[in-house]
Amino acid sequence: MISRLLHLTIFVACFAASFYALGALQFEKMIKANHVPQAQLLYWLLALIMAQILTTAMMQILYIV
Repeated sequence: MISRLLHLTIFVACFAASFYALGALQFEKMIKANHVPQAQLLYWLLALIMAQILTTAMMQILYIV
């Protein structure tokens, strides 16, 4: 139970950090005109993927140490 709660907490923190970090990129220059919904979906998916990778790495570090 505690492990799942820790995993969820780390995931939420990593998602927030990923979302914040993606703000440094200028997606406006990389997307086509009138493709805002696709760009927003890409932004969210990238944040989720980054959060999952970071969470997995952090959980492995916590369990090794």
